[in-house]
Amino acid sequence: MMMTTVMTTTATTMTEHRRGVTARTRILAWILLLVTIAIVAIVAVTGRSLFSRADAQVAAELSHEADKFRAFASKPDPRTGTEFFAVREVLTSHLQHNLAEDSEMFFSIIDGVADRRSGGDPTVRLDQDSAFVRTAAAVTTPTTGTLTTDAGPVKYAVIPVSVEGDPATGQLVIAEFLAPEYDEAWSTIWIMSIVAIVSLLLAGVTGWFIAGRVLAPIRDVRTTAARITETDLGRRIDVVGNDDVAQLAVTFNGMLDRLETAFTGQRRFLDDAGHELRTPITVIRGHLDVMSDDPDDREQTMHLVNDELERMSRLVDDLIMLARSERPDFLMVARTDLTDLVIETFAKATALADRRWSIAETPEAFAIVDEQRLTQALLQLATNAVAHTDDGDAIALGGRVADDRLQLWVSDTGDGIAEGDHERIFQRFARGSAETRRHGTGLGLAIVARIAEAHSGHVRIDSTPGDGATFTLDLPLTSPKEQQ
Repeated sequence: MMMTTVMTTTATTMTEHRRGVTARTRILAWILLLVTIAIVAIVAVTGRSLFSRADAQVAAELSHEADKFRAFASKPDPRTGTEFFAVREVLTSHLQHNLAEDSEMFFSIIDGVADRRSGGDPTVRLDQDSAFVRTAAAVTTPTTGTLTTDAGPVKYAVIPVSVEGDPATGQLVIAEFLAPEYDEAWSTIWIMSIVAIVSLLLAGVTGWFIAGRVLAPIRDVRTTAARITETDLGRRIDVVGNDDVAQLAVTFNGMLDRLETAFTGQRRFLDDAGHELRTPITVIRGHLDVMSDDPDDREQTMHLVNDELERMSRLVDDLIMLARSERPDFLMVARTDLTDLVIETFAKATALADRRWSIAETPEAFAIVDEQRLTQALLQLATNAVAHTDDGDAIALGGRVADDRLQLWVSDTGDGIAEGDHERIFQRFARGSAETRRHGTGLGLAIVARIAEAHSGHVRIDSTPGDGATFTLDLPLTSPKEQQ
């Protein structure tokens, strides 16, 4: 009988041990599965972000090189101090003065034949690729594209060049090799993957012991319950709380919250970038389309275009770094002539659409504000007004200073806004309940509100459905920095 009892006890102990190992393995497997999915998602999203950032940096470099050439071509020849009289002269002089980095290449095409190239030893000689040279030589307007080579993908820009009085045709080819940027991105991904694998192994070993400690109270409960019999009613189940498991869930949820915040910020960054670049591009295209041969008109138009290009460049730089509204240098305040601000913004806004544009009032004062941010906000409000009006409707811009407050507004005679939508439309991706005209992302008014808040102000709406709307930026005259 004693032997039978011992054997039964031993068998029960072994069964309990096997159950404990199985439960620990099952829990550890689920934990490792969840961690693996999270790590794979992190690596995948990070990799996509790195490649997208590499493409954006190369595109920005192409634009920068194109701007450098245009600036160079508009000045006298640095060698002679005279204007360029031949296409070959301007291209050759630019290549001599503009040195290429290891990951880029510049060369010129004269009358369909590759002529000169920048110094250095590029990984691929695109000027020796006859098919590419023929394609580039046929370009008559600035063109960008991607080319697949033995050294990896190459992004390029072709800028046609002509000089009055010279019958020759020419093109400047700017090539940026993506392989170095992609190699750096892959290196980061591999490092993250190795670290993730090592971390996963460490988590597995640690999790095995942690799972044992977490399951220990559960095993004690099960053992105690199994030993309770009708002859031993004095035993009680010592219920142990699951504080460790709860804390693990809280920690894991905190990690997911941080990841969601990071990914949401990235999506908002691209939406803001795509949305905010539309308005300045529309302004530039509108003024270039109506530009005449009159020198004064050309000078005024180029001034507006250059101003918009500078604003676009600053916007892109801000977005590449950190979320704009969270940065301490989001605003670049300076003493600003408010009258000039309203008039110049009005000149840019008139290119958005055919409306009855007018200036209702100008603020005859100076203020410490960020001129470019306020221009951006007013142009966005003008774009919003255009979207809610038809040809022939009236849109007015204005501003005034009263009681140490600056008020800048855009009013229209369009659809108007329901009172219940006055606060909601400033939220991200929100639109009016009766909105049928716009097809954008719904970020414009949210951006306007953030610019006003950065100036320690707010946006106010005065509107009656069917009788137009007025959006007013109500800001203090003092500098946001002085208020801190």
